[in-house]
Amino acid sequence: MNLKRIKGVPFLCLIFSLFTACSYREFEDSLKQELNNDEDTHVNEAVVPEQPAEDEEDDGLFFIGDTIARGGVEYTLNDVHISKNINEVGLDKAEFNSLGYPLVNDDGSINGNHQLVTVDVTIKNVNYTDYELRTNPDLERDKPNLFIEGLIGFKNDLEDPNGPFTIELAYFSHHAPFDQNLGKDYRQFLLDHGEEVDAIVGWIVPIDQLNEEPLYYLNGSEGRAEDQQYFHIMYEGEIVYRD
Repeated sequence: MNLKRIKGVPFLCLIFSLFTACSYREFEDSLKQELNNDEDTHVNEAVVPEQPAEDEEDDGLFFIGDTIARGGVEYTLNDVHISKNINEVGLDKAEFNSLGYPLVNDDGSINGNHQLVTVDVTIKNVNYTDYELRTNPDLERDKPNLFIEGLIGFKNDLEDPNGPFTIELAYFSHHAPFDQNLGKDYRQFLLDHGEEVDAIVGWIVPIDQLNEEPLYYLNGSEGRAEDQQYFHIMYEGEIVYRD
């Protein structure tokens, strides 16, 4: 009797393993199908508006001199620059070295058929408070922590069906120290309620694309694509001003 029980164990294990393998294959196939469905149903909701905005919270286009107000923070675009050399706008090569940008040469020039695009913006914290400051009474800092709006994009890339595709910042004048959190906090800065700061944000951009396509500075880049607002900063290599 005991021998029969022992002989039955391998048989039961075989049945269990076959069932388990079958179940895993079904699970794997189901997961693959779900991932494929997600890829098939991806819809890029980003649409760059064509009409100028009527006010600070409008969905239209904004330009130099305009202000975008959202989430308790105001961004005013003061100026835009296109530079072949970072010295033209008074920037330090060490800043770009720390972020690993090999396109900036020792003399400040930019190689690889690229140019530097910078914007001068005034950022005002009207009444924004970050989640950590609101919920942690033991937090050492007493000022809200903000993230700089650090993305630009060309119209075709922003509206690409597989996009939106954007360009990450290469420079931020008021960044956190490079060694803070292994450099991951570069885009962050502290700004109290009612305070404002004049900042410079920059990107290294391909010249050919810059001379052919409209370029936009995104506001609300941490949120959904359909909720973003846009400063129109370039049109075929020319800086754009409101008519």
